[in-house]
Amino acid sequence: MFKVGVIGGGAAGMMAALSASRILSAGDVVLLEKNPMLGRKILATGNGRCNFSNRGCSWKDYGGKDLSLVRHAFEHLSPAQTVELFEELGVLAREESEGRLYPYSEQASSVADALQSALEETGVVIRLEREVTGVKKPEGKFVVEWDGGFTQVESLIIATGGKAGHGFGSTGDGYGFAKSFGHSLERPLPALVRVVTESGVSDNLKGVRAKGAVSLAKEKKLVAREEGEIQFTEDGLSGICIFNLSRILGDKPSDYSIQIDLFPGFSVERLLGLLESRGSTFGNRPAKSILEGMLHSRLIPIYLELSGVDASSSTCQVDDEKLLCLARLLKCREVAVKATKGWKEAQVTVGGVKGEEVYGETLESKIVPGLFFAGEVLDVDGKCGGWNLQWAWSSGWTAGKHAALFSLQDGK
Repeated sequence: MFKVGVIGGGAAGMMAALSASRILSAGDVVLLEKNPMLGRKILATGNGRCNFSNRGCSWKDYGGKDLSLVRHAFEHLSPAQTVELFEELGVLAREESEGRLYPYSEQASSVADALQSALEETGVVIRLEREVTGVKKPEGKFVVEWDGGFTQVESLIIATGGKAGHGFGSTGDGYGFAKSFGHSLERPLPALVRVVTESGVSDNLKGVRAKGAVSLAKEKKLVAREEGEIQFTEDGLSGICIFNLSRILGDKPSDYSIQIDLFPGFSVERLLGLLESRGSTFGNRPAKSILEGMLHSRLIPIYLELSGVDASSSTCQVDDEKLLCLARLLKCREVAVKATKGWKEAQVTVGGVKGEEVYGETLESKIVPGLFFAGEVLDVDGKCGGWNLQWAWSSGWTAGKHAALFSLQDGK
């Protein structure tokens, strides 16, 4: 029998096992992973480079009903302490724009390999290709079952991830385990995902990218705003700024609209003055000249058409009313949201095990003593840029530490 069992060999599970192993003796911690390798999802993050944290991470930035979980987890392992820990493990951090932290090697495998080496050095028992089918707690000890075997542990950490990333083994197993112990869920929904918009928004625009700002509105009220690169797809919108807005859409994305501002640094008045000046300066040039050099060439005919500007006319023939309409559209083109691309493309899960059913200081279940949770299986989610991996590290460290302490107390 082991003192601590961890289900899930992703970021949170590996960190939980490492944290527990630093308190317990070699051979006391077992890590069970359904895949033939650890850290499979880590290898895909940051386009294979692994954006493993962010200098600007704050517990206040996360989503979820109970952010005290994040606040306490950051007290146990803050973003700054995470960088120090990975340096101790041999991973040097490189900081890029907006505080994003990557391994200096530019390889996600550096992070996964460093964690696995540390697990092996501290004597964690790693069991790969163990797809857990059931968990229970008869007579005070947890029994973890898989096809063809089982093991007993004194404390158990569920770190199976959410439902995002099916290709990496994240299929929501942990939710079933949690519910079998009496826990309930905030409905899991896909997030950090492409958005499908009303037809016509992205016609002939697949692959076009534009810097700007996007705002999410519900019933004409502004809900959130993001700046960054907007990517047009065959059926909607993508890009980091869109991904971040997708976290808010909930189970009724069609209740929302997205407002696209292609000139966030300009007011409508300033933009109108610029268009008027260009219109008079360019004289008999084609109407498209008003926007050439300002807007991606494939966006120009769309904005001219939406503004009622005849593309065959010359710049000097575009009247003031249409120029004002054009300026307003460039500042705010509102498009209706139809849906998201769903679980197949989602990078993160919104929702999960309810925070109110977990002690924030330890991430231990309030329902079952000795049961702990870490990572995406909980109702906590972060935006793009390293927030979600930081939550995995901090929550894994917290759960691992307290699961180890529980097993020591329980064994007395």
